[in-house]
Amino acid sequence: MDPEHYDEFLNWCSDIRPEYAILKNGVVVHRTIDNEDRRTIAILCDEIEAQKLLVTAEVLHLPAAQDIASALDPLREL
Repeated sequence: MDPEHYDEFLNWCSDIRPEYAILKNGVVVHRTIDNEDRRTIAILCDEIEAQKLLVTAEVLHLPAAQDIASALDPLREL
C-alpha cells in the first residue's frame, strides 16, 4: 500500500475497530526500482482480513481501497 494512503486510512480508522489492529501490523518495505528507493507498506493478513480492510477502506478512504483491491487481484485469479 502506498505509505500516504496507509497513513490516511489508519488516521480515519477508529482504534477500537478490528481493522485498526490489522493495519497496525503493517511493515515498511523498501525496494529499489529503476535506481529509485520506493517505500511501501505491506499489511500482513489473510484474505478474509484483507476483505474486511477493503470494505472498511471503501467507506473511509477510497485510495487505500484501490491499493487493497490491487493486492487482492492476483488472489482472485487462483
